[in-house]
Amino acid sequence: INHHILQTYSPCLGAFVIYLDVSTDKTLRHAVGIGTGGFTKILGLIRGCPVDELNLWRAAMTSCLSRFNTWMPCHARALRCTRRLQEQRAAGWRWNVAVASVSRDDGVPHAFLTLSPGVSQALSSGRVRPETVLLCGEGDFSFARALATSVSLCANPMRITATSFETVEEITSSWGGASNLDDLFQDSFVEVLHGVDATALDETFGKNRKWDKICFMFPHITGKGRISLNRQLLAGFFGAATQALSPGGTVEVALVAGQGGTVADGEAQRDFGNSWQVVTQAAKGNARLVLCQTKTFDASAWETIGYRSRGHWRGLTQERGFKVCKGIVHLFRREGELGEAKCPSPVGFPRDISFWIDSSTFSEGVLIHVIRETAEAGVDTEVVLLEEWQGDEKTSRTYRVTYSSVVLAFSRVRANAHQFALRNAIEAGSVGGASLR
Repeated sequence: INHHILQTYSPCLGAFVIYLDVSTDKTLRHAVGIGTGGFTKILGLIRGCPVDELNLWRAAMTSCLSRFNTWMPCHARALRCTRRLQEQRAAGWRWNVAVASVSRDDGVPHAFLTLSPGVSQALSSGRVRPETVLLCGEGDFSFARALATSVSLCANPMRITATSFETVEEITSSWGGASNLDDLFQDSFVEVLHGVDATALDETFGKNRKWDKICFMFPHITGKGRISLNRQLLAGFFGAATQALSPGGTVEVALVAGQGGTVADGEAQRDFGNSWQVVTQAAKGNARLVLCQTKTFDASAWETIGYRSRGHWRGLTQERGFKVCKGIVHLFRREGELGEAKCPSPVGFPRDISFWIDSSTFSEGVLIHVIRETAEAGVDTEVVLLEEWQGDEKTSRTYRVTYSSVVLAFSRVRANAHQFALRNAIEAGSVGGASLR
C-alpha cells in the first residue's frame, strides 16, 4: 500500500490533511496537502525524508486509500473540526495508527466499525469503506458524536444516520444529550432522527432505504432480569436490520461481557440458557445472520473522544452506566455472504431419536451416513449413543444427534426440520434393521 492519508492537528497550523505518495524504498516521493498558513513550508521540510523518521507519524492516523480526490469537502471539514480537535487535544487525545482489516478476495472488509476509533477512521478513508452507517438505539448520542469525530477529517467521510427510540425532549432532559445533538446537527454528513424503533425500521425508513453497516451499541430493556425480553429485542432488531442492509453489508452489536453467550465472553461467560443467546437471535426467522467475528470493545479509546456509557436498568445517570470496558462487539453477515469467514461460536442443537433395531442387520455406520445425508450442506453433526435397552425379543437404542453450523444461520427451527428428515428416512427404510418406536 503506497498511498496514505495523514491526519493531525498542530497549534500553529490548525487542522490539516496530507496526502502522501510513498515510494517502494519508504521515502516520501510526493506530498500534497490541505491546511492553513505555513503548510507549504512543512511539506517542503518533510519531502524526501524517510517515512519512518517523520515525527508527523507519531500523531497521525494511517489508512488505506488509492487516490485523494475530495479536496474542497475535506478542507471544509478540516476547518469545521478545528474547534473539536482543540478540545480533544487539550484532553490529551491523539490519533491512533490503524488500517482496515480485509480478509476476503472480493475486497469486502471484516473490520469492525465500532471496535475502536482507529478502525472507523481506516474504513472511512479506504476504498473498502462503508458509505452509509445506521446507528440504532442511541442514548445521549455521545457514541454517534465520537464516531463522527473519528472520521471527520477523512477524505471520503461516511454518512451516518444516528437514531434514538426516545423523543428529542427525552434525549435532552433525561439523557443529557443536548450538547452532542448540537454538535451533530452542524455536521452535514450526519442525519439525526428520534422516535425510531430498531425492531421496525421500515416504519420510519420504508423498505427501500439501505445501509452498509447497521450498529446497535449495548441494547438493553429497562429493568433487571429480563433476559427473555432482551432476547426478543435482539431478534426483532436483527429481523429489521437484515431488511435494511445493503448487499454485502454487516451488522454490529455491542454487548456487556456475559450477555451474548459466546466464547468471546471469556471469564464472564454464563450458562448459555442464562444469556441473551445473540447467535441464536440473529439466525431466527428471516434475519438469517451469521456471527463472523467477535472482539473486545475498545472503551478507553472511544471515551477519550467523548463517548460515555449512560444506559442502565436502574436509571440514566453516568454513575450507573454499563460497564463497557470489557464489552464484546459482535459482527454479523447474511448467510451466503460470509466469504471465507466462519462462526467462531456456533450453537449446537441436540435432538434425540429412539428406534428398535434388528441386531443382525442394523449398522451404526449406515445410520451416521443417513444422518449426514439428510442434513443440508454446511451443517455439522455429532452422533452419540445415549442408551441401549435389551428386551426379550427386541433391542432399543436412543441416539443424540447435535446439529450445528459455522457457515449457516442455524436455528432451532432448522434443527427440528433435520430431525424430521431423519425420522422420515428411517421410516422409509433407509437404515436397515431400524424401525421407529
